[in-house]
Amino acid sequence: MNQMKKIVKKKHRTLFLLTFTFVAGKVAAQSDVEKLTNYINGSQLVTYSESSYLSDNSASAITYIDFCPNGRYQYSYDGSYTVKGTQHTTNRNNRAYGAGVAENEGDWQVLDYQGGYYLEITDYTGTKNYYPIDVQKMLAGKWRIGNVTYVFAPGNGRCP
Repeated sequence: MNQMKKIVKKKHRTLFLLTFTFVAGKVAAQSDVEKLTNYINGSQLVTYSESSYLSDNSASAITYIDFCPNGRYQYSYDGSYTVKGTQHTTNRNNRAYGAGVAENEGDWQVLDYQGGYYLEITDYTGTKNYYPIDVQKMLAGKWRIGNVTYVFAPGNGRCP
């Protein structure tokens, strides 16, 4: 009987230790997500894209995404293009121009998934999109991928 009590006590300690380890591991993961969320809160991401400068046609767009502390975001886009007329027609010196603007808003949150961090964006229609977060690039504040330049500005969000 005494031996049975020792085994039961040992099992409870082991169970407690496993439970504590599991809970402590969860708290650490949530802490990282919370730190990243707090870093993004009130910040602004600006993207600027441009077409190749080697052609006579050009396009550019600038996008502002403001991450508000209440888990909301505001998105605004402004883009334009110029297309030169074809060389073998009477229109070769003519150009076509265009511009567009868009605004959107919705919810955002940081998720921890399979060892990486993702930004979940839910637009006003309820559509969810997921974007991987490169913490090093975000901390650097500015980076370029292809023809798109990204600038992340902590604390510069234009939130109401």
